[in-house]
Amino acid sequence: MKKWVVGTLAAVTIFSLTACGNVSDDTKDEAKDKVSSKAEDVKEKAKSKADEVKKKADTKLDTTKQKLQTKAMDFYTGLVAKVNEKDQDYDAYIADITSDAPSKGEKLDELADKASTSAENISETLANVKVPDLGERTDAFKSSIQSLSDAFAEKAAAIKANPGDTKVAEKADAAMQAASDKLSVALQNIGLAGSNIMNDIAG
Repeated sequence: MKKWVVGTLAAVTIFSLTACGNVSDDTKDEAKDKVSSKAEDVKEKAKSKADEVKKKADTKLDTTKQKLQTKAMDFYTGLVAKVNEKDQDYDAYIADITSDAPSKGEKLDELADKASTSAENISETLANVKVPDLGERTDAFKSSIQSLSDAFAEKAAAIKANPGDTKVAEKADAAMQAASDKLSVALQNIGLAGSNIMNDIAG
């Protein structure tokens, strides 16, 4: 609209000057320069306004993104803390059966029984976790955490059925790692560094 007004103004001005035979060429050129300058001013103001609007939009977007990342990071660290409250017996069992001198007999059965219960508790904790609103990434977080919960339930059953047998538990271990990888991708897609939760909850 502004461009149309400026263009019309220029045309009218030039026409008027042309119609007056006693107007000098210098006067005509001066009038053209004024109209041209006015048009440039309008363009610059429009561009400046557009840049200002874009800057505000970008700032708002960055702020929203940062808040989302902070929320996701707080959720993840809280998740690790919740699991660590339940995994002492599980960690003790894993450390024992992978050591140079793993326990046997009643000692192993005792460790396995506690580890199985621990893994079940971890599974339940993960299943009951409330994922915050993380925008379009919310479902990815929910899915990966549910997969991790299912994998711990599978590991609990494997430990109970075959104490000390790492081969039997390999399927559950692979499922755990796959779930951890899914969670890592979800973190990356929200703009954070990927993290292996299996490492973060170990020990």
